[in-house]
Amino acid sequence: MSKHIVFAVPPGHGHVNPTLPLVEQLVARGHRITYLTAIDMKAKVEAVGAAHIEMPWHRPQRPGGQAFTFSIEMFAGMLALMREQAVQALPALLEHFRQDRPDVILYDSFSAVGAMLAAELDVPLVRLMPSMAFNDHYTIRDAMVLGGVPAGEELDKSMAAFGEAQATFQASVGEPVLNLVFVPREFQIAGDSFDGSYRFLGPSVGSRADSQGWRPPADGSPVLFISLGTAFNDRPDFFDQCIEAFGDSRWHVVMSVGDKVELPEAPANFEVAPSFPQPAVLAAATVFLSHTGMNSTLESLYYGVPLVSVPQMFEQTVNGRRAVELGLGRQLDPEALSAQLLRDTVEQVAADPVIRANVTKIGEQLRAVDGAALGADAIEELLAR
Repeated sequence: MSKHIVFAVPPGHGHVNPTLPLVEQLVARGHRITYLTAIDMKAKVEAVGAAHIEMPWHRPQRPGGQAFTFSIEMFAGMLALMREQAVQALPALLEHFRQDRPDVILYDSFSAVGAMLAAELDVPLVRLMPSMAFNDHYTIRDAMVLGGVPAGEELDKSMAAFGEAQATFQASVGEPVLNLVFVPREFQIAGDSFDGSYRFLGPSVGSRADSQGWRPPADGSPVLFISLGTAFNDRPDFFDQCIEAFGDSRWHVVMSVGDKVELPEAPANFEVAPSFPQPAVLAAATVFLSHTGMNSTLESLYYGVPLVSVPQMFEQTVNGRRAVELGLGRQLDPEALSAQLLRDTVEQVAADPVIRANVTKIGEQLRAVDGAALGADAIEELLAR
Protein backbone atom coordinates (compact mmCIF):
# COMPACT_ATOMS: atom_id res chain seq x y z
CA MET A 1 0.00 0.00 0.00
CA SER A 2 1.33 3.43 -0.93
CA LYS A 3 2.45 5.62 1.97
CA HIS A 4 3.28 9.31 2.24
CA ILE A 5 6.88 9.63 3.43
CA VAL A 6 8.49 12.96 4.34
CA PHE A 7 12.24 13.62 4.28
CA ALA A 8 13.64 16.67 6.11
CA VAL A 9 17.31 17.13 5.22
CA PRO A 10 19.74 20.11 5.19
CA PRO A 11 20.96 21.08 1.71
CA GLY A 12 24.56 19.93 1.99
CA HIS A 13 25.50 17.48 -0.76
CA GLY A 14 26.97 15.18 1.89
CA HIS A 15 23.56 15.07 3.60
CA VAL A 16 21.26 14.93 0.57
CA ASN A 17 23.23 12.62 -1.76
CA PRO A 18 23.15 9.53 0.52
CA THR A 19 19.35 9.77 0.73
CA LEU A 20 18.65 9.97 -3.01
CA PRO A 21 18.95 6.21 -3.79
CA LEU A 22 16.62 5.55 -0.84
CA VAL A 23 14.09 8.01 -2.27
CA GLU A 24 14.41 6.35 -5.68
CA GLN A 25 13.80 2.94 -4.11
CA LEU A 26 10.74 4.10 -2.19
CA VAL A 27 9.26 5.80 -5.26
CA ALA A 28 9.84 2.62 -7.28
CA ARG A 29 7.84 0.73 -4.65
CA GLY A 30 4.90 3.08 -5.11
CA HIS A 31 5.34 5.43 -2.15
CA ARG A 32 4.89 9.20 -2.35
CA ILE A 33 7.81 11.30 -1.12
CA THR A 34 7.81 14.93 0.03
CA TYR A 35 11.31 16.33 0.57
CA LEU A 36 11.97 19.37 2.76
CA THR A 37 15.26 21.08 1.94
CA ALA A 38 16.65 24.34 0.54
CA ILE A 39 15.76 25.60 -2.92
CA ASP A 40 19.17 24.82 -4.42
CA MET A 41 18.47 21.10 -3.96
CA LYS A 42 15.05 21.25 -5.65
CA ALA A 43 16.17 19.87 -9.03
CA LYS A 44 18.19 17.10 -7.38
CA VAL A 45 15.33 15.74 -5.26
CA GLU A 46 12.71 16.15 -7.98
CA ALA A 47 14.95 14.16 -10.35
CA VAL A 48 14.51 11.08 -8.14
CA GLY A 49 10.73 11.45 -7.92
CA ALA A 50 10.17 13.50 -4.76
CA ALA A 51 7.99 16.58 -4.39
CA HIS A 52 10.03 19.50 -3.01
CA ILE A 53 9.05 21.97 -0.28
CA GLU A 54 11.52 24.78 0.36
CA MET A 55 13.11 25.14 3.78
CA PRO A 56 15.36 28.03 4.89
CA TRP A 57 18.91 27.06 5.76
CA HIS A 58 21.87 28.97 7.14
CA ARG A 59 25.30 27.82 6.02
CA PRO A 60 28.26 28.54 8.29
CA GLN A 61 30.74 31.02 6.88
CA ARG A 62 34.44 31.52 7.51
CA PRO A 63 37.13 33.84 6.18
CA GLY A 64 38.25 32.82 2.71
CA GLY A 65 41.40 30.78 2.26
CA GLN A 66 41.66 29.61 5.86
CA ALA A 67 41.43 26.13 7.29
CA PHE A 68 38.20 25.40 9.13
CA THR A 69 38.47 25.67 12.91
CA PHE A 70 35.88 23.65 14.81
CA SER A 71 34.56 24.28 18.29
CA ILE A 72 31.69 22.66 20.14
CA GLU A 73 30.31 26.15 20.77
CA MET A 74 30.19 26.81 17.03
CA PHE A 75 28.48 23.45 16.48
CA ALA A 76 25.95 24.08 19.26
CA GLY A 77 25.28 27.57 17.92
CA MET A 78 24.65 26.18 14.45
CA LEU A 79 22.15 23.64 15.80
CA ALA A 80 20.43 26.35 17.87
CA LEU A 81 20.07 28.53 14.78
CA MET A 82 18.62 25.60 12.84
CA ARG A 83 16.06 25.10 15.59
CA GLU A 84 15.12 28.77 15.57
CA GLN A 85 14.56 28.59 11.83
CA ALA A 86 12.54 25.41 12.30
CA VAL A 87 10.28 27.10 14.87
CA GLN A 88 9.64 29.93 12.41
CA ALA A 89 8.81 27.53 9.57
CA LEU A 90 6.75 25.11 11.67
CA PRO A 91 3.28 26.81 11.58
CA ALA A 92 3.10 26.89 7.77
CA LEU A 93 4.38 23.34 7.51
CA LEU A 94 1.88 22.09 10.07
CA GLU A 95 -0.93 23.74 8.12
CA HIS A 96 0.28 21.97 4.98
CA PHE A 97 0.83 18.53 6.48
CA ARG A 98 -2.39 18.50 8.49
CA GLN A 99 -4.08 18.60 5.10
CA ASP A 100 -1.64 16.08 3.59
CA ARG A 101 -0.69 13.92 6.53
CA PRO A 102 2.52 11.87 6.31
CA ASP A 103 2.76 8.29 7.51
CA VAL A 104 6.37 8.69 8.67
CA ILE A 105 8.97 11.46 8.81
CA LEU A 106 12.66 10.82 8.12
CA TYR A 107 14.91 13.59 9.39
CA ASP A 108 18.57 14.47 9.44
CA SER A 109 19.71 15.67 12.88
CA PHE A 110 20.67 19.02 11.33
CA SER A 111 17.06 19.52 10.21
CA ALA A 112 15.22 19.86 13.51
CA VAL A 113 11.95 20.72 11.79
CA GLY A 114 11.49 17.07 10.87
CA ALA A 115 11.52 15.98 14.50
CA MET A 116 9.24 18.89 15.47
CA LEU A 117 6.74 17.98 12.76
CA ALA A 118 6.66 14.33 13.80
CA ALA A 119 5.98 15.29 17.41
CA GLU A 120 3.19 17.70 16.50
CA LEU A 121 1.57 15.31 14.02
CA ASP A 122 2.14 12.24 16.21
CA VAL A 123 3.69 10.17 13.43
CA PRO A 124 6.72 7.85 13.61
CA LEU A 125 10.13 9.51 13.47
CA VAL A 126 13.17 7.99 11.70
CA ARG A 127 16.63 9.54 11.97
CA LEU A 128 18.88 9.68 8.91
CA MET A 129 22.60 9.54 9.72
CA PRO A 130 24.96 10.35 6.82
CA SER A 131 28.02 10.09 9.09
CA MET A 132 29.07 7.88 11.96
CA ALA A 133 26.50 7.15 14.64
CA PHE A 134 27.03 7.88 18.34
CA ASN A 135 26.15 5.93 21.47
CA ASP A 136 27.66 5.33 24.91
CA HIS A 137 30.61 3.49 23.34
CA TYR A 138 31.43 6.14 20.72
CA THR A 139 30.40 9.67 21.65
CA ILE A 140 30.61 13.09 20.03
CA ARG A 141 33.35 13.90 22.54
CA ASP A 142 35.31 10.83 21.41
CA ALA A 143 34.96 11.97 17.81
CA MET A 144 36.20 15.47 18.58
CA VAL A 145 39.24 14.22 20.45
CA LEU A 146 40.05 11.77 17.64
CA GLY A 147 39.59 14.68 15.25
CA GLY A 148 42.16 16.83 17.01
CA VAL A 149 40.08 18.91 19.46
CA PRO A 150 42.14 19.14 22.69
CA ALA A 151 40.77 17.05 25.55
CA GLY A 152 40.49 18.58 28.98
CA GLU A 153 38.36 20.68 31.32
CA GLU A 154 37.35 23.23 28.68
CA LEU A 155 36.06 20.55 26.33
CA ASP A 156 34.26 18.75 29.16
CA LYS A 157 32.52 21.97 30.21
CA SER A 158 31.44 22.70 26.65
CA MET A 159 30.26 19.14 26.15
CA ALA A 160 28.17 19.26 29.34
CA ALA A 161 26.33 22.37 28.14
CA PHE A 162 25.90 20.90 24.68
CA GLY A 163 24.63 17.59 26.04
CA GLU A 164 22.08 19.32 28.26
CA ALA A 165 20.71 21.34 25.32
CA GLN A 166 20.55 18.23 23.15
CA ALA A 167 18.75 16.24 25.83
CA THR A 168 16.20 19.02 26.33
CA PHE A 169 15.43 19.18 22.64
CA GLN A 170 15.21 15.40 22.24
CA ALA A 171 12.86 15.16 25.21
CA SER A 172 10.58 17.73 23.55
CA VAL A 173 10.28 15.76 20.30
CA GLY A 174 10.81 12.15 21.40
CA GLU A 175 13.33 9.57 20.32
CA PRO A 176 13.35 8.18 16.79
CA VAL A 177 12.03 4.64 16.49
CA LEU A 178 14.60 3.78 13.81
CA ASN A 179 18.03 5.06 12.78
CA LEU A 180 19.20 4.62 9.19
CA VAL A 181 22.99 4.98 9.02
CA PHE A 182 24.52 5.48 5.55
CA VAL A 183 27.82 4.05 6.81
CA PRO A 184 28.76 0.35 6.68
CA ARG A 185 29.09 -1.26 10.09
CA GLU A 186 32.69 -2.25 9.33
CA PHE A 187 33.66 1.42 8.88
CA GLN A 188 31.63 2.66 11.87
CA ILE A 189 33.74 3.06 15.01
CA ALA A 190 32.48 0.64 17.70
CA GLY A 191 30.10 -0.71 15.08
CA ASP A 192 29.25 -3.89 17.03
CA SER A 193 28.00 -1.88 20.03
CA PHE A 194 24.82 -0.55 18.35
CA ASP A 195 21.46 -2.21 18.94
CA GLY A 196 18.84 -3.25 16.39
CA SER A 197 17.31 0.23 16.16
CA TYR A 198 20.37 1.17 14.07
CA ARG A 199 20.42 -0.15 10.52
CA PHE A 200 23.82 0.26 8.85
CA LEU A 201 22.96 0.58 5.18
CA GLY A 202 26.32 1.62 3.78
CA PRO A 203 26.64 3.79 0.68
CA SER A 204 24.43 3.63 -2.40
CA VAL A 205 24.86 5.61 -5.58
CA GLY A 206 21.66 5.03 -7.55
CA SER A 207 21.14 7.11 -10.67
CA ARG A 208 24.03 9.38 -9.67
CA ALA A 209 26.26 6.68 -11.16
CA ASP A 210 25.40 8.10 -14.59
CA SER A 211 28.43 9.84 -16.09
CA GLN A 212 26.49 13.07 -16.77
CA GLY A 213 28.73 13.74 -19.74
CA TRP A 214 32.13 13.10 -18.10
CA ARG A 215 34.43 10.55 -19.71
CA PRO A 216 37.86 9.25 -18.65
CA PRO A 217 40.88 10.22 -20.76
CA ALA A 218 41.06 8.44 -24.11
CA ASP A 219 44.78 7.77 -23.78
CA GLY A 220 44.32 5.64 -20.65
CA SER A 221 46.29 7.94 -18.32
CA PRO A 222 45.71 7.17 -14.62
CA VAL A 223 43.10 9.49 -13.11
CA LEU A 224 43.80 11.45 -9.94
CA PHE A 225 40.63 13.02 -8.52
CA ILE A 226 41.09 16.05 -6.25
CA SER A 227 38.28 17.62 -4.24
CA LEU A 228 37.77 19.35 -0.89
CA GLY A 229 34.01 18.85 -1.07
CA THR A 230 31.35 21.53 -1.36
CA ALA A 231 31.30 23.21 2.07
CA PHE A 232 34.81 24.32 3.10
CA ASN A 233 36.74 24.42 -0.15
CA ASP A 234 37.89 28.04 -0.33
CA ARG A 235 41.55 27.00 -0.42
CA PRO A 236 43.28 28.49 -3.49
CA ASP A 237 46.62 27.78 -1.79
CA PHE A 238 45.85 24.06 -1.77
CA PHE A 239 44.75 23.99 -5.40
CA ASP A 240 47.88 25.89 -6.43
CA GLN A 241 50.00 23.28 -4.63
CA CYS A 242 48.18 20.53 -6.51
CA ILE A 243 48.95 22.20 -9.83
CA GLU A 244 52.61 22.47 -8.82
CA ALA A 245 52.65 18.85 -7.64
CA PHE A 246 50.95 17.18 -10.60
CA GLY A 247 51.32 19.55 -13.54
CA ASP A 248 52.73 17.85 -16.65
CA SER A 249 52.93 14.55 -14.76
CA ARG A 250 51.75 11.07 -15.71
CA TRP A 251 48.41 11.80 -14.04
CA HIS A 252 45.21 12.96 -15.71
CA VAL A 253 44.05 15.26 -12.89
CA VAL A 254 40.37 15.99 -12.36
CA MET A 255 40.23 18.85 -9.84
CA SER A 256 36.97 20.14 -8.36
CA VAL A 257 37.54 23.59 -6.84
CA GLY A 258 34.01 24.64 -5.84
CA ASP A 259 32.42 27.99 -6.56
CA LYS A 260 34.34 30.12 -4.06
CA VAL A 261 37.66 30.41 -5.89
CA GLU A 262 38.55 31.57 -9.36
CA LEU A 263 39.32 28.73 -11.74
CA PRO A 264 43.11 28.60 -11.84
CA GLU A 265 45.12 28.27 -15.01
CA ALA A 266 46.27 24.69 -15.18
CA PRO A 267 48.50 22.47 -17.34
CA ALA A 268 47.08 20.41 -20.18
CA ASN A 269 46.84 17.25 -18.05
CA PHE A 270 44.31 18.96 -15.74
CA GLU A 271 40.54 19.22 -15.93
CA VAL A 272 39.44 21.99 -13.54
CA ALA A 273 35.83 22.93 -12.82
CA PRO A 274 33.64 23.97 -9.89
CA SER A 275 32.31 20.41 -9.71
CA PHE A 276 32.29 17.06 -11.48
CA PRO A 277 29.92 14.06 -11.35
CA GLN A 278 31.79 12.41 -8.50
CA PRO A 279 30.65 8.78 -8.95
CA ALA A 280 31.59 8.86 -12.63
CA VAL A 281 35.06 10.19 -11.89
CA LEU A 282 35.65 7.76 -9.02
CA ALA A 283 34.64 4.83 -11.22
CA ALA A 284 37.71 5.67 -13.35
CA ALA A 285 40.07 7.00 -10.65
CA THR A 286 43.29 5.47 -9.35
CA VAL A 287 43.61 7.73 -6.26
CA PHE A 288 41.29 10.25 -4.57
CA LEU A 289 42.98 13.25 -2.90
CA SER A 290 40.06 14.21 -0.68
CA HIS A 291 38.85 16.14 2.36
CA THR A 292 37.33 12.78 3.43
CA GLY A 293 33.85 14.00 4.15
CA MET A 294 31.86 10.86 4.82
CA ASN A 295 29.96 10.88 1.53
CA SER A 296 33.18 11.27 -0.47
CA THR A 297 35.00 8.72 1.67
CA LEU A 298 32.37 6.04 1.21
CA GLU A 299 31.87 6.71 -2.49
CA SER A 300 35.64 6.36 -2.94
CA LEU A 301 35.63 3.03 -1.13
CA TYR A 302 32.49 1.92 -3.00
CA TYR A 303 34.48 2.21 -6.22
CA GLY A 304 37.62 0.68 -4.69
CA VAL A 305 39.68 3.89 -4.85
CA PRO A 306 42.36 4.52 -2.18
CA LEU A 307 42.28 7.80 -0.28
CA VAL A 308 44.81 10.50 0.49
CA SER A 309 43.08 12.54 3.18
CA VAL A 310 43.48 16.32 3.60
CA PRO A 311 40.73 17.01 6.17
CA GLN A 312 39.19 20.44 6.71
CA MET A 313 37.32 19.79 9.99
CA PHE A 314 37.29 17.31 12.85
CA GLU A 315 34.78 14.85 11.43
CA GLN A 316 36.81 14.55 8.23
CA THR A 317 39.95 13.97 10.28
CA VAL A 318 38.19 11.05 11.99
CA ASN A 319 37.12 9.62 8.64
CA GLY A 320 40.64 9.89 7.26
CA ARG A 321 42.11 8.28 10.36
CA ARG A 322 39.60 5.45 10.10
CA ALA A 323 40.60 4.89 6.48
CA VAL A 324 44.26 4.71 7.52
CA GLU A 325 43.42 2.36 10.41
CA LEU A 326 41.69 -0.01 7.97
CA GLY A 327 44.56 0.16 5.48
CA LEU A 328 42.61 2.13 2.87
CA GLY A 329 44.86 5.14 2.39
CA ARG A 330 47.03 7.81 4.02
CA GLN A 331 46.32 11.07 5.86
CA LEU A 332 48.18 14.39 5.66
CA ASP A 333 48.26 17.38 8.00
CA PRO A 334 46.43 20.14 6.07
CA GLU A 335 48.63 22.76 7.74
CA ALA A 336 51.91 21.10 6.70
CA LEU A 337 51.40 20.48 3.00
CA SER A 338 53.85 20.98 0.17
CA ALA A 339 53.75 20.09 -3.49
CA GLN A 340 56.49 17.51 -2.92
CA LEU A 341 54.59 15.87 -0.05
CA LEU A 342 51.37 15.72 -2.09
CA ARG A 343 53.16 14.19 -5.07
CA ASP A 344 55.12 11.65 -3.01
CA THR A 345 52.09 10.54 -0.98
CA VAL A 346 49.83 10.08 -4.00
CA GLU A 347 52.51 8.04 -5.77
CA GLN A 348 53.12 5.90 -2.69
CA VAL A 349 49.42 5.19 -2.21
CA ALA A 350 48.96 4.37 -5.90
CA ALA A 351 51.83 1.87 -5.75
CA ASP A 352 50.99 0.26 -2.38
CA PRO A 353 49.76 -3.32 -3.02
CA VAL A 354 48.30 -3.71 0.48
CA ILE A 355 46.19 -0.56 0.20
CA ARG A 356 45.10 -1.59 -3.29
CA ALA A 357 44.05 -5.05 -2.09
CA ASN A 358 42.16 -3.58 0.88
CA VAL A 359 40.19 -1.02 -1.13
CA THR A 360 39.40 -3.61 -3.81
CA LYS A 361 38.00 -5.94 -1.17
CA ILE A 362 35.89 -3.33 0.61
CA GLY A 363 34.63 -2.01 -2.72
CA GLU A 364 33.39 -5.46 -3.66
CA GLN A 365 31.71 -5.81 -0.27
CA LEU A 366 29.97 -2.44 -0.49
CA ARG A 367 28.75 -2.96 -4.04
CA ALA A 368 27.31 -6.35 -3.06
CA VAL A 369 24.93 -4.69 -0.58
CA ASP A 370 21.84 -2.80 -1.78
CA GLY A 371 21.69 -0.24 1.00
CA ALA A 372 18.73 1.61 -0.53
CA ALA A 373 16.69 -1.58 -0.61
CA LEU A 374 17.64 -2.39 2.99
CA GLY A 375 16.54 1.10 4.07
CA ALA A 376 13.24 0.83 2.19
CA ASP A 377 12.63 -2.61 3.74
CA ALA A 378 13.20 -1.15 7.22
CA ILE A 379 10.77 1.72 6.60
CA GLU A 380 8.10 -0.62 5.21
CA GLU A 381 8.56 -2.94 8.21
CA LEU A 382 8.03 0.03 10.51
CA LEU A 383 4.90 1.17 8.66
CA ALA A 384 3.45 -2.35 8.74
CA ARG A 385 3.51 -2.55 12.54
